Amino acid sequence: MKRIPKPVFFIVAILILAFAATTVFGVKYYDGDIQKTVIKGISDIRWGIDIRGGVEATFKPAEDIDATDEQLDSAKSIIETRMVSNGITDYELYADYGSDRIIVRFPWKEDETNFDPVEAISELSATAKLTFQNSEGKVLMDGSAVETAKAGVNTESGSAGEYLVLLELNDEGAKTFEQITQEYLNQNVSIYMDDIMLSSPTVQSVISGGNAQITGNFTAEEATKLANQIQGGALPFALETASYSAVSPTLGSNSLTAMGYAAVIAIILIALFMIIRYRLPGFIAVIALIGQLAITIASVTRYFNVFNSFTMTLPGIAGMILSVGMGVDANIITAERIKEEFKAGKTLDSAIERGTKNSLTAIIDGNMTVVIVSIILLLVFGPTNILSWIFGQSTTGTIYAFGYTLLMGVISNFIMGVFFSRIMLKSIAGVKCLRKKWLFGGAKE
Repeated sequence: MKRIPKPVFFIVAILILAFAATTVFGVKYYDGDIQKTVIKGISDIRWGIDIRGGVEATFKPAEDIDATDEQLDSAKSIIETRMVSNGITDYELYADYGSDRIIVRFPWKEDETNFDPVEAISELSATAKLTFQNSEGKVLMDGSAVETAKAGVNTESGSAGEYLVLLELNDEGAKTFEQITQEYLNQNVSIYMDDIMLSSPTVQSVISGGNAQITGNFTAEEATKLANQIQGGALPFALETASYSAVSPTLGSNSLTAMGYAAVIAIILIALFMIIRYRLPGFIAVIALIGQLAITIASVTRYFNVFNSFTMTLPGIAGMILSVGMGVDANIITAERIKEEFKAGKTLDSAIERGTKNSLTAIIDGNMTVVIVSIILLLVFGPTNILSWIFGQSTTGTIYAFGYTLLMGVISNFIMGVFFSRIMLKSIAGVKCLRKKWLFGGAKE
């Protein structure tokens, strides 16, 4: 076995524990009376409707305008874009074409204290602003220049069959756009909805006549969605709130607290079992498990302040718990393989080397099936809404949360439970006073 320097174990263990502490408690400081967040912790998680409740609102076109189905789809795309950009993944969004209504349900913000539905929905119902900008962020043209936007299929040779977005500009917009394409030929011109970049195509030729194409290896759904968002930015009406109400949680904060205590007790019991049963490999497995949980939590909080938070629902918690079980299982497989090598008469170093190597295939096989299932859940029920027309929109956020935390848990298991745990195990095996087979699961000498 290739020896790993003895200090590596202590360095890795300290870094894992420090990382875990910051993911749980975060890092914050006060600038006068204002609290600033450097690293987000558990208190910064945005809890889903089932845990903390939220808001239900119905929007309609202002001034009783009779909107077309396409215009309602555009407005719906705007609301969805804003929610996703704010890290809201637990939501329900519908368009009622018969009554020109858009119904939406979403959870409260993580720092909400007033629980005012009017304030919560104001950002979603504000008129969207579409802009075309250069790479320095200068606004070159706004959405008022767009007459229509729709998805289409490229018929040019060499690109036939590719989906694209077709823009038709008004007279003033056609002149402005021709000037833009002249000035920024072979450069990127980005399309923004409020502060969200929708696309950043390269100007490939000077465009006159008021007709333009946006290409970008789109699928049919992506092209349709982008066209709806652009068309929505040019809507001649604003959205107003027809009705709103607060939604009560189905679980409640007391249940969440109880789940927190139960999780702590469960981790303690798992730690005791692993240490008593497998000794040093079990102790290292506990450190790796803490690291795995820390990575999963960090992926939910987005860890650093520059990222938006993720909406944690009850199924999301279930996904995290399931991934923890798989992490424990991975370490148990490795520890058992090492014990089998001891029974076969191998030396300490040989038992660790062969045990970790022989367990890898079983761990990968078991985890990869879960990775595939998680990815399917994300694609079907995620913000992209791929195939959600088959399964329905009502479960999009909750199922997405389950798939997301399960996937992140499995990835963190590979990082901590497979990679770093083996580094620590091989490192600590070099400590002279600990080089005893029984400390690694073998029989007492």
